[in-house]
This record gives sequence, structure tokens and C-alpha cells, in this order.
Amino acid sequence: MERLKKKILGGTSLMLSLLMLSACGSEVATTGASVDISALQEKIAGLEKKLVEQGAKSVEQEQKIAALETKLNELNTNVIAVGGASGQTPAATGNNGSAGKGDGVLITFAQYEKLEVGMSVEEVIEILGGEGEALSEAENMVVYNYKGTAGNGANAVIAFQSGKLLTKAQSGLK
Repeated sequence: MERLKKKILGGTSLMLSLLMLSACGSEVATTGASVDISALQEKIAGLEKKLVEQGAKSVEQEQKIAALETKLNELNTNVIAVGGASGQTPAATGNNGSAGKGDGVLITFAQYEKLEVGMSVEEVIEILGGEGEALSEAENMVVYNYKGTAGNGANAVIAFQSGKLLTKAQSGLK
């Protein structure tokens, strides 16, 4: 019986203590929450400001790119006009591929080994499954980069001249 009284008294005092702590804690939690909200609001405002700044930079960059593309088109038009006026025809370039961003194709060492100097662009694309990213383009030459499947920075660099495979190099392909 004595044990039962101790358990009841202990349980009651524990409940009273918890009740008092929760009442005191709720005031502190409410005050702390208001401080956190204002800090979060400041962070949100800062992030929104950065977002606006990034948007402005993006618009500026797009305008610069558009201006450069316009200049490039004008230069291309002038080169063609000058060449036509002088009676010269542009040099035959062959099909060196599209010289774009590529198809996102990943290649293996086995595919790389199948490539032979003198192959056409079409033959190479058939073996590799798509076009690589153009690194450099000249009058009748294009250099492509193909990423490897190994994912460790492995790649192959392939150069075409007049539509034919001129040279190839690889690093880390598996």
C-alpha cells in the first residue's frame, strides 16, 4: 500500500511539473518563433533581391548575345558579298557536321577503336550514335568533343577536314 501511495504521489508531482514547464515553455517558444520569423523574412527578402539582380544580368547577357549574333550575320553577309563581287567562290568545305552543341551522346573505348582516319562524318556518327559538341570550327575543319560513359572526365576529341576524319584522341574511355 505504501508503494502505491509513492507511485501516485510521484506521478502527480511529475504531471504538475510537466504542466508548469509546458506553460513556461510556451511563452518562450512564442517569443522565439517571432524572432525566427523576422530572420526568415529578412533572408527571403535578400534572396528575392538576388533573384532580381540575376534576372537583370540574364536579360543583359541575352541582349549582348543577340547583338553579337547580329554582327556575326552581318560579317557573314559581307564576306559572301565580297567573295561574290570578286568572282571567287567559297572553298569547298565538305560535310563536317552541324558544329553545334551535340546530341549528348556518351561513347565507349570500343566505339572509339572502330574509328579510322578518312571515314566520313556520316560513318563516324553512325558508329558513335550521334554528334559530339563542336569545340572549334574553321573554314573546312571542325573539332568535336565526345564525353565518355565512364563519367570520370573521360572524353574523345575528333577532328574532321573536308568531311573526313582527320585525327582522333581520347583520354580515360572505357
